[in-house]
Amino acid sequence: LYIIAGFDATEEIKAAAATVNWLLTGLEAKLQKGVQPDLTRLALAGHSRGGKVAFALSLGLVPEAKAALPFSALLGIDPVDGTSPPVLTKVTDSLDPKAPGLVVGTGLGSVKKDPLLPPCAPEGVNHEEFYKELVAPAFHAVARDYGHMDMLDDKVIDVLCVSGNSREPMRRFVGGIMVAFLKAYLMLDSDDLNKIFEMHNQVSPV
Repeated sequence: LYIIAGFDATEEIKAAAATVNWLLTGLEAKLQKGVQPDLTRLALAGHSRGGKVAFALSLGLVPEAKAALPFSALLGIDPVDGTSPPVLTKVTDSLDPKAPGLVVGTGLGSVKKDPLLPPCAPEGVNHEEFYKELVAPAFHAVARDYGHMDMLDDKVIDVLCVSGNSREPMRRFVGGIMVAFLKAYLMLDSDDLNKIFEMHNQVSPV
């Protein structure tokens, strides 16, 4: 989307809205014959700044970027605010996307790697604040020993964020909890999600 991230995410929010709105008229023609999309079960997810974009779109914060479809689930993967337009309000239970929410955080995202640069997910604008402000039903899971970029492919080189020992367990965790959350709220099967939160020591790879 950009070479260097600027301070304004408005264009990204508009692009996300345009993508969602395209689904109404453009998706079916791209699918195999006989496949019918179910747009009544639509989820929105984003990582880091993309998490902020997902929240902003679901909350309708940009008047010229309205989604024509409602969302059934919202997922923020180590989301980070701090750019315009602001999402966080510093008020508990103030964000109501009209959909269940999952916020996944990292324990090392708020740790500086370079003393001259801010951490990748600074305190006050990271997963903790997103979850605190998100109205129920909302879920919060934190991978304590992993960093802001540890859910990405190994080939992605990261020189700015503190990382854990290996990305593979974090990828499994993030992928697994996202699928479990979507199964719970799009397919009404909450068994896996319940297991993760009730028995995380036994079932989670991190």
